[in-house]
Amino acid sequence: MSKKTIEAYALTDSNIVNKATFFLGIPIIIVFGWLNNKYMSIFSVDHNDHRLVIVYSGICPVVRNDSLRIKGSMTNGEKLGILGKIMQAHRIENLDTGDVYEKR
Repeated sequence: MSKKTIEAYALTDSNIVNKATFFLGIPIIIVFGWLNNKYMSIFSVDHNDHRLVIVYSGICPVVRNDSLRIKGSMTNGEKLGILGKIMQAHRIENLDTGDVYEKR
């Protein structure tokens, strides 16, 4: 995985999805349990005249045409059903609003 920093404009608004990651339960007639989940933000940017899909593990509200600086690693998108490369973002700076989203 190659780590990169890019500056790009958002082509779409971010979609924030709630992804279930773990379930622990006890089946006694009905199932009593606990479900652990996490949020993921997905959007695309214009990078080198191509559309690049950005995946961020957390909540990152982005609006179309926002100017962004994104740090992350380029990976293969086959696990998400995307042909080609995607960027798994670790830090996203919204240059228009000054907001910074970073996984520690």
